[in-house]
Amino acid sequence: MFQNIPTRAFHAMAKPSGSDCNLNCAYCFYLEKHALYNHTPQPRMTDAMLERYVRDYIVSVAPEAEVAFIWQGGEPTLLGLEFYRRAVALQAKYGAGRQISNSFQTNGVLLDDAWCEFFVRHHFLIGLSLAGPEEI
Repeated sequence: MFQNIPTRAFHAMAKPSGSDCNLNCAYCFYLEKHALYNHTPQPRMTDAMLERYVRDYIVSVAPEAEVAFIWQGGEPTLLGLEFYRRAVALQAKYGAGRQISNSFQTNGVLLDDAWCEFFVRHHFLIGLSLAGPEEI
């Protein structure tokens, strides 16, 4: 029945740190973020959930389409560089032969040379949020 319907690429955005952030900007759209996760002070994507997400997302995207991973938050660097090293390793494991890309939205506060080298090595597209004056 659905054999002649063309497949379309879609994109999912992961927020592995939930709404947690290392800044407290007055204009943030997550101002009431504590109410989102009142059962845990710091929501984090577990390693098991990361593997399931990567595997299932790759499988769900049409074989001829790019698999675009988008990492956002809160602040995604709060999970640490090792989390994203595992993510890229899982992408290689489950996406062999697939075109895979990664985008990453960050405030940049925790970035250092190791992060930057990782992003360059794995061709991440980086979005850097710039905040206003320090008082906000």
